Amino acid sequence: MRVTLQKNKLTFILLFLLSILIALMGEKVLPQKFFIDANTIVFDYYNEAGFKGSYPLTMSFYKYTQLGKLPFNVVGVFQLFFYYFILFKIGVPKDFHILTIKNIIVYLAFLMIGIFISMPSKEFITFLFISQIVFLFQSKKIGFDLSLLYSFLVLIIFGIFFRSYFALIPLISILLYFISKIKYTNRTFGIIIISVLVIILFSALHYLVKGDFFSDLARNSVNEVRQGSEDANSMIIPPLEPTGLLAELVNTFYSFLSVNFPIVEYKHLLSPRIFLFIIWQILFTIIFIVRFSWAIKDPVKNNRILWIFYFLFSYLAIQSVFEPDLGSAVRHKIGILPLFYYVFYYDSFSEKV
Repeated sequence: MRVTLQKNKLTFILLFLLSILIALMGEKVLPQKFFIDANTIVFDYYNEAGFKGSYPLTMSFYKYTQLGKLPFNVVGVFQLFFYYFILFKIGVPKDFHILTIKNIIVYLAFLMIGIFISMPSKEFITFLFISQIVFLFQSKKIGFDLSLLYSFLVLIIFGIFFRSYFALIPLISILLYFISKIKYTNRTFGIIIISVLVIILFSALHYLVKGDFFSDLARNSVNEVRQGSEDANSMIIPPLEPTGLLAELVNTFYSFLSVNFPIVEYKHLLSPRIFLFIIWQILFTIIFIVRFSWAIKDPVKNNRILWIFYFLFSYLAIQSVFEPDLGSAVRHKIGILPLFYYVFYYDSFSEKV
């Protein structure tokens, strides 16, 4: 009996094998700074393991599953098997083997999985939680309202116990949904602007109640400690001192561009590695926005997929106040890559919705 492997699935398998190769060779070829988080998670220097907070919960996961006792490359291979299995279950687009710009950008994202999931990682925990949202919206057996409600619950619980900003995603998404119902010339551009304005509003409310902006809690506090170090060469440094709401407004829009359209980060043009990241990120964002602009044209037919877009627009806006550098912004996207993968090819997966 002859078995024929379709070209699209063969491409998927080759990317998986390349990722496995990266994982196996990771400790020998990747800079040591890539393993700082992994070492902190596994060795738990200050006995922080617990069940609330991104580091404590991740430490507990690797401690109680015993994965933390295995060599990093073994952990990486195990995690990559699981990660790629989930992506495979989401689906493999029929044209995945064709060299289009979109496919090449996704190929590169898949290889980044091999880098960032090749060791104990907080992004693997994010992936475990967030990937289930895709299956909820794909399922024909689960009603739309229940899928949406459960997704909200997953994001809020994940926000409470892991990364607090995930709890903001349902709130921002609901606002974006209602904004999208208003008919005006360019709803895509409107969604982008509104998502950033909403996160600025939440940041301002936090300032009024707690006395500091969101950016003070994350990006600014992290970058102050790392200022001048070799490991912080892709830091996002907004143009204004965080002295008030106007500065927060300007800095957040600047950071949104830095994270998603890093053309403003021209200072990195002489660094080949960072420059390649910048090109990848710009194309990644453009494809994402174009896909949304197509989906929003038929909001009734694409109702389910649009909600995943709203989740992702919310996440991108949140990144504009929390991400300290370009590397972290890319790494954190790996944790929610199944959502991006789904919206990039939603028309190919439409028969499952």
